[in-house]
Amino acid sequence: MSSNVVWMVARREIKTRMLTKSTIISMAVMLVVIVAGIFVLDYFATRDAHAPASKVGVAQSVSALEEHLEVAAAQQGLDLELVALADDADAEEALTAEGDDALEAVLSGDPASPEMLVAEQPDDAIQQAVSTAVRSYVVNEQVTGLGGNPAAFEEALASAVPQVRSIEPEDSPDRFGPAYVVSMVMISLLLFALIGSGSIIAMGVVEEKTSRVVEILLATIKPTQLLAGKILGIGIFGMFQVVLLGGAAVGGVAATGLTRSLEVDLGASLALLVLWFLIGYAIFALLFGGFAALVSRQEEIGSVTTPLMFLLFVPYYLTMFMVPSDPDSTMVRVLSQIPVFAPFMMPVRNAFGALSGWELGLSLAISLATIPLLVWIAARVYQRGVLHTGGRMKLGDALKAGRS
Repeated sequence: MSSNVVWMVARREIKTRMLTKSTIISMAVMLVVIVAGIFVLDYFATRDAHAPASKVGVAQSVSALEEHLEVAAAQQGLDLELVALADDADAEEALTAEGDDALEAVLSGDPASPEMLVAEQPDDAIQQAVSTAVRSYVVNEQVTGLGGNPAAFEEALASAVPQVRSIEPEDSPDRFGPAYVVSMVMISLLLFALIGSGSIIAMGVVEEKTSRVVEILLATIKPTQLLAGKILGIGIFGMFQVVLLGGAAVGGVAATGLTRSLEVDLGASLALLVLWFLIGYAIFALLFGGFAALVSRQEEIGSVTTPLMFLLFVPYYLTMFMVPSDPDSTMVRVLSQIPVFAPFMMPVRNAFGALSGWELGLSLAISLATIPLLVWIAARVYQRGVLHTGGRMKLGDALKAGRS
């Protein structure tokens, strides 16, 4: 019977919060922003990959440079297309051509000191490739003239570079790589969901006190049942937001093909995000719901929600700045076991591959063990404060034994 009452209150909250016009419009806007943002990111990420090749004309007199140009362009990662010209006189005409036939530069003259003709300003990458190719050609000619082996000489020259060794492990994660982007999106979504859900609970509690609706409700149900139903209903709504928006982000990334460049398991990351949302929501919803009963007017709600917002923003910003720089530091490992820090730090550490199974299990156990204590505190404060009228009730008075 008690569970039926709680579920009845939860359904009322779901219907009230989820089916309003403002909620539907805001959710639609956020979905559009997330999907559009992913496609914009995909555009900028792949724009260079689809850039047309740079076309360079090579007159017959410098055809000996072609092989060296191809090698130099490959070393620079330059997409270079060489176009053979029958005569040096064709250079100016080829540069002024329009459309796909236009060339960015034309080489002619002596291969050891060619002339590079351009329409306006030379492209730095092309100029560098040409300079490298000319040097390679000259070296080959000189080595051959001295009776040496040009291939062996170039191999020895290529190896004559300093060998760089880093003291950091080779598999250390890139601080601002894909793992950083995925983890920051996750904890930002988590922060948004927790703030939104907690604020709705707090405003709902105070609204019912102000309108005296709570007195009618408590004539038929217990205060703990009312609080539990409210938290359950708004929690389902918050879960719906997380799954919908997180799923839209994962779907958009998969649709654009950005997952090919990611070394992060998006499915596992989303599942872990949902798990920590449930735990984080249970922790903060109890605090928001219980402490909101201490005030009787909407104007006073900030006095109880501000400290709770502080408890949300501090873990968020510490996670953002501490975990990416060193996800396995002693401080991070300790903080990630504290219930208010764990929902933010654990998903990010997992994205960076710095989370061991025993740490996840221990953090879950500590957080779950904390929830019954918070249930006791929230229920006690709510029972004492929800029927209190007048000025703000002190937390110490609400925690005292007995009922008013």
